Amino acid sequence: MPSYRVALQVTEVRAGHCPGEVLTTAAAAAGRLAHLDKPDLVMEDGLPWVVVRFSIDPTGRAEEDDRAGSIADEVARAVGAVAEVQRTRVSRRVRGEWLIVAR
Repeated sequence: MPSYRVALQVTEVRAGHCPGEVLTTAAAAAGRLAHLDKPDLVMEDGLPWVVVRFSIDPTGRAEEDDRAGSIADEVARAVGAVAEVQRTRVSRRVRGEWLIVAR
């Protein structure tokens, strides 16, 4: 199964929400649309990024990348309801490396 990850740079949690909701919201959104592999919170250049790894059924590279992009959009929309999302990146695992998916 093709493996992807969506990374969201998150700056502030919205009023009425707690920081723990950001990761659980991202994981739930991805899990509704794909097989959830692993959610994580990482720091990159001093900024928090929510990273959700997921797998989808194989169909063909272009279709898989399009589907992963749609899943990433849904994850960003869901997380945007609880926190400010500044940037979103989608990567695909290819021969042991994470390659950015052009969007």
